Amino acid sequence: MKFESDVIVVGSGIAGLYFANKLADLREDLKITIISKNSWKDSNSIHAQGGIAVVTDLKKDSIKEHIQDTIKSGGGLSDPNVVKMVIQHGPKRLKELMGFGVEFTKNENGQLDLVLEGGHSTKRVVHSNDHTGLDIITALHNYSQRKKNITFHENQQCIELLKADDGSVKGIQTLNKIKNRIDFFKGKVVVMATGGSGQVYKYTTNPNCATGDGVSLGIKAGAMISNMNFVQFHPTALYSDSSVQLDLITESLRGEGAYILNSKGKRFLLNYDSRGELATRDVVSKAIFEELSSSHEKSVFLDIRHLFVDEIRLKFPRITSILDKNGIDAKTELIPIIPAAHYQCGGMKVNERAQTSVADLYAIGECAETGLHGTNRLASNSLLEALVFAHQASDYIALTIDQIEHDDVSLKQFELSNQRELEFNELQNIIKNAMSKYATIHSLIEDLYVVKMILNDCESFIRLIEQKLVISEPYLRTYNCLVVSKAIVDAKIQELEVKKN
Repeated sequence: MKFESDVIVVGSGIAGLYFANKLADLREDLKITIISKNSWKDSNSIHAQGGIAVVTDLKKDSIKEHIQDTIKSGGGLSDPNVVKMVIQHGPKRLKELMGFGVEFTKNENGQLDLVLEGGHSTKRVVHSNDHTGLDIITALHNYSQRKKNITFHENQQCIELLKADDGSVKGIQTLNKIKNRIDFFKGKVVVMATGGSGQVYKYTTNPNCATGDGVSLGIKAGAMISNMNFVQFHPTALYSDSSVQLDLITESLRGEGAYILNSKGKRFLLNYDSRGELATRDVVSKAIFEELSSSHEKSVFLDIRHLFVDEIRLKFPRITSILDKNGIDAKTELIPIIPAAHYQCGGMKVNERAQTSVADLYAIGECAETGLHGTNRLASNSLLEALVFAHQASDYIALTIDQIEHDDVSLKQFELSNQRELEFNELQNIIKNAMSKYATIHSLIEDLYVVKMILNDCESFIRLIEQKLVISEPYLRTYNCLVVSKAIVDAKIQELEVKKN
């Protein structure tokens, strides 16, 4: 089937929905298509517990302090101009988000309830209890349903970005997983909002859909990528022997005073950083990895026994539900945790209007590398980044799209087959196990060359299948994980080689 619109948005998380709603308001004459790989609500965004880092209390906080915290968290590799732009936009974008129907938690005085998270110098994280992502996604989707110029297409796995003769991106080909056919979406511009790539690791907080599709498709289309070596591991994922997608234990609990203990019941983070449990995620995760490496234990522990647990239960209903589901009584028991792959700081390199290096291809949200995060994302800066760059892209596209033509593109003919599903599933497990063993935050260069060899062997198998243009959902999932894994490993090797020399 062929579909035509003005703007194609690939991804229905917070970045994609916010962009589409803004553009639909600005230009009611434009046709906007939103493509979802699964259901519209199956995204990384819906799992976000924390909130949005925004300066709202100018008596206790400042734009300057938020800028300083962001640059420090990013190891000095953030772009200062981008950091300033994003943080200055924060209050306006937050107000706009509330205009879309999002209700944030208030304190007893009727003001926005602000919480403290690691790396922040003061309380500035706006939240909706501990299910902020769910509430934002719900409100944005409800708003989009009232817009006549927005159309959703669900269960569409993107196969390829399609280019016109001049090299600009003018559409996508997808695998329609319900109809089992190849569909073609044509547009003037394509906006990638496909989220991250946590599924390249064995343990991750990301859902099954987070297979790095945007970066993989961008690489294939010739887009510049950057900082793929900076994968953020969330230090407090609930450990489980039986699950690979781990439940996230929000950082806000450490802001409330939770401790991290080793198997001997001792706090150890102060040995690594004077901020202890409130150090940035990279510092805390690396400390835990090293503690586990020396102790050979499977996990460390989060301790909230000393806190007012009844108050915690009211303030963190989602965490309470997770603990109850796992049979953990936080009043008397420690919570087993490990670091898990959480956020892709790198991605397709974009400018301040969210434009990639490929004409008419935009990237927003986690699949984009904006210059904000540097080596390590400051907690709750990601939702802020998504809002700001979605705003920047919508404003620019609204002003310039009339100058862009609906150019023709060439379609590829694919054969559909699920015959090798078990082989691809096994291949993905090989990739995940290798990445988790050899390509984490504390890996040595020798480890990275081992995983590089494993990935090259996986690629050889993939190439045999790809030559026949045989397409299936397991193939696409595995292929995207492989491409992103290779990008992460190559970037990590390059980083360590530079440091060595």
